[in-house]
Amino acid sequence: LVIFEARLNKYSPTITAFLESFVGCFTTSEWQAISNDARSLPRSDDSLLKEFFLRWAMKEAYTKALGVGLNINFDSFETRLIGHDVDSTDIEGVWIPRDGIWESITADTQQNNPNEQVEHQFSFVGRVNRTRDPNSDAVEKGREGEYWVFSFVPLVEEEVVEDSLQSEETASSGCICICKGPFNEEADAATSSDSKQHHITIENLSLLDLIQLHGMKSTDIDVMRQKK
Repeated sequence: LVIFEARLNKYSPTITAFLESFVGCFTTSEWQAISNDARSLPRSDDSLLKEFFLRWAMKEAYTKALGVGLNINFDSFETRLIGHDVDSTDIEGVWIPRDGIWESITADTQQNNPNEQVEHQFSFVGRVNRTRDPNSDAVEKGREGEYWVFSFVPLVEEEVVEDSLQSEETASSGCICICKGPFNEEADAATSSDSKQHHITIENLSLLDLIQLHGMKSTDIDVMRQKK
């Protein structure tokens, strides 16, 4: 889960300065995709921030799917979205200049769900390429050449969402990314990426609900409160 918000301070007074400390977490191609749009021009601050956080969310979702979380160097692997970053017939080829992932999600929403006020989801089939030794046991858990599905669920501030698509984009505060896999064949991954057949349900839970979901009883919670 990522929130589209840069933590600016006197050391990082601009979005560009804020992002510079994360360059080493991405491969050269990934950072190029973050920095430039389909015309190979620098992105606007809003597009730059969204693309960075979505690319970060992909990496974090993948490592969580492997079960290692942040215990792996993020620049030791590269995530490529088929049909977005590269053409499916040339998965190892040169990256295709594209508008951002968020722009693809927005365009898909406009085409397939323009007037319905429902939770929209968007999924890509992707490949993960090793760029160097990750210095982690994850190298044995995630094999080169496997297909993965990256599903994105935009988070929208409901109180300010109106009928227009522009209002919804303005109100979007973040996005959830979930990585599923691995799949040995692209066709299997493509089937799993169909959000209509494999819809992701998002629920809002209180901290108490979350604790109880993990098996702790309300009486145990009362005991913990008393000890404080």
